[in-house]
Amino acid sequence: MAAPGGEDVPDLGMLDGRESVARAVAMAGADADGGPKVAVARSPRMWSDEHGVDPEVMATVIDGAMMWFTGTDSAEKAWGSLFNSDEKVGLKPNGLGGMELATAQALSGHVVDRLTGIGVRRENIIIWEQNAPFIANCGIPLDDVPWGVQAVLTSDTLGQRVQQGTIDQRLTGVVTQQVDAIINLPILKTHEMSGVTLSMKNHYGTIEEPWAYHWNFHENISDLASIPAIKDKTRLILCDMTHCIVDGGPSGLPHFFPGAVMVTNDMVAHDALGVAIIEEERRERGLPSLADWGKEVTYLQAAQERGVGVADMAKIDARLMNFA
Repeated sequence: MAAPGGEDVPDLGMLDGRESVARAVAMAGADADGGPKVAVARSPRMWSDEHGVDPEVMATVIDGAMMWFTGTDSAEKAWGSLFNSDEKVGLKPNGLGGMELATAQALSGHVVDRLTGIGVRRENIIIWEQNAPFIANCGIPLDDVPWGVQAVLTSDTLGQRVQQGTIDQRLTGVVTQQVDAIINLPILKTHEMSGVTLSMKNHYGTIEEPWAYHWNFHENISDLASIPAIKDKTRLILCDMTHCIVDGGPSGLPHFFPGAVMVTNDMVAHDALGVAIIEEERRERGLPSLADWGKEVTYLQAAQERGVGVADMAKIDARLMNFA
């Protein structure tokens, strides 16, 4: 395995998207002094068609990315630098795409392991999704919740109504009232209406009526992400890039397997790099750009203007980390 600094590994095997991911990461950082850090860490052994995600490899890759991201020399120090043992932490996976295209259970499970490893109580970890099928798709069925944590539905936990720009919705009380910190667990994928669905759009599963906002994405997604309870509590984004789609979506069978995770705490920087990866892979496959597909992603700049994060790729400190 590569050291936490992400040194190149000579043989990456049949890692899908090897060149397109590398090209996208290389686009970042021309003027990144003091900018948000984003790690893309990958291993050709993290995913196989026969077994899906390898939990041990995924754990090693996540830990390495977290150490670089936090500037620490152990996984315990990395997680301890971001979370306190007495906090309540919310996890938002994405299960809309079906069992084949949902946040891997192994990813959520490793997050739980690391949080409890620094002293966070299991009952203080709350995983939420829009509805029962979506959360079950992530390997977290409500009738058999793993790891001793809480698992709830947005529809069952609605709290106060929030107004922010174009958004006028009740949010799950998990976000507005219960947790101190949010860990966003999206998947890298395209969307036939919004172009992509990454960390910011993942919070459509946090509001009462997401279907009411499948238009005017430029403002709706950026306004949603700028709600203080979402923006200010987001402590970590850990994107599942093991099984993805770069055409169609948000549902469908995965057809892009980069064998990677992406780690940051900036939703806008995360989505900007995610869009770049998708664009590069689409170009590799001879597909039109998102703009030529009629799905240009315009909400990134709007979110930056709202103070959510950094959309300018030149100001993003991105690191590609290769693990054997």
